[in-house]
Amino acid sequence: MGRLALGRLFAPLLLIVAAGAVRAEGIAVVGHESVPRLDAVTVQRIFTGRVVELNGVQITAVNLTRGSGLRGRFLASFVGQDEEKYVAYWTVRRFVGLGMPPAELASSAEVIQFVSRRPGAVGYVDASEVPPGVKVLLLK
Repeated sequence: MGRLALGRLFAPLLLIVAAGAVRAEGIAVVGHESVPRLDAVTVQRIFTGRVVELNGVQITAVNLTRGSGLRGRFLASFVGQDEEKYVAYWTVRRFVGLGMPPAELASSAEVIQFVSRRPGAVGYVDASEVPPGVKVLLLK
């Protein structure tokens, strides 16, 4: 069997394996149908309280609970902060009257249920947990 034939044989397998590895590690920012697709900067601004409206839609962000591994990955990947810095950031904002941190939900299932039902809602789940019909706003 020639190199070209082997390449054709194994290329689809490599794509499947690579896609599975990326998907298992990926984070999907999900939202209500009323929320437009987002870029990483806008996600960061939403979860730090600096964007509260998009295209006339009031945005409501939700986090997973403190200590969640996915929350830690999300904060590092999208917000650029660890848990301690994020909590401190919101402590100061709340103290000076600049808003409240996003509500915390206990599971990805709760996040999906919340964003599916509430206009303007934005949250995040592991990319492998996104069910059909849920709007993915950004995948990283």
